[in-house]
Amino acid sequence: MRRKFTLMLIMFIVIATFKSIPKIQAIGPVVAVTSVYNATQAGTTFLVNITITGVANLLTWAINLTWDPTILKISTGTPDPNAYGAIRSGRYNIYEGPFMKSVRSTIFTANKINNTSGKINSLVCGYITSGTTPSGDGVLASINFTYIKVGTATIDIDGPSTTYPRQSMIIDSTGKEIPHEDKDGTVTENDPPIPPIWSELWFQGTIVGIAVVAVVATAFRYRKKIAQHLPKREEEADELVEEDLRFQKSRT
Repeated sequence: MRRKFTLMLIMFIVIATFKSIPKIQAIGPVVAVTSVYNATQAGTTFLVNITITGVANLLTWAINLTWDPTILKISTGTPDPNAYGAIRSGRYNIYEGPFMKSVRSTIFTANKINNTSGKINSLVCGYITSGTTPSGDGVLASINFTYIKVGTATIDIDGPSTTYPRQSMIIDSTGKEIPHEDKDGTVTENDPPIPPIWSELWFQGTIVGIAVVAVVATAFRYRKKIAQHLPKREEEADELVEEDLRFQKSRT
């Protein structure tokens, strides 16, 4: 009984310790703009991907983007002929990602691209016929930006959802908008930020290990204290048994 109680106590505290560790992954789908670090030369061009993770049965998506037009602009010129769904209007280098296109034919458009104000309203992709819809993770679109001058600029997701203000819009195969998280991208000449120590797996594992050792040590210490009283209790039990036997003999 005591052993079972000790094991239950250890399991309870270990579970509580795991629950106290911050969660690293978001709950539900995430639409993210990738970041570019160590961009130290004006005139450099680079692709920024818009990705999605953890989605189920994606039918349509729409994204508005804003950025600092004094630092970034969407590259222009002849789009890569091998890329998925390049936007031809104005020769902007914007491409559809393979996530939806690789499943079946899509409609992919970009409306109101404005390099002067640093906006796209909006980038849209979807299926116009019923059929299979993709789930999982993938690239929704890629945009080729040019670094106008060295500096830090955020590429913000800024709509066009009407249900979740200032968020992108993703719709499932039933026509319902999917709640999700948006993550903006950054272009900067700086190094990537160092993640907080509590987000590192080695740190989380160390904390759990320390907690387990502490619990086990405490459980054994209390068990030892209890064991010190057991001989006395066992002697008292033996005396009671002997008294009961003497009583039974006296009756016979």
